[in-house]
Amino acid sequence: MEQIERIRKRQLQFALGVGIPYFAFVIGIFLLVYLASAWVTGISILGFPLHYWLVAVAIYPITWGLFIWYVGKANRIEDEIADTVEGE
Repeated sequence: MEQIERIRKRQLQFALGVGIPYFAFVIGIFLLVYLASAWVTGISILGFPLHYWLVAVAIYPITWGLFIWYVGKANRIEDEIADTVEGE
């Protein structure tokens, strides 16, 4: 049982270690667009202002990539729990 608790704590640390920086990143993008709007709207990429790319385009592949990586890692941690329970 003690080993399961260690694995759960590791899983929580992993979730917070990924989740908190991700949310800070997302909030940071929106703050950048809001606070530096004159600078951000002045930059154009392929005819679209930078804030369109940051808020509407770039965030989705970053989110999906992080999501896919996180789920794979979380499943491996859960497999450790299942192996531990089966071993007892």
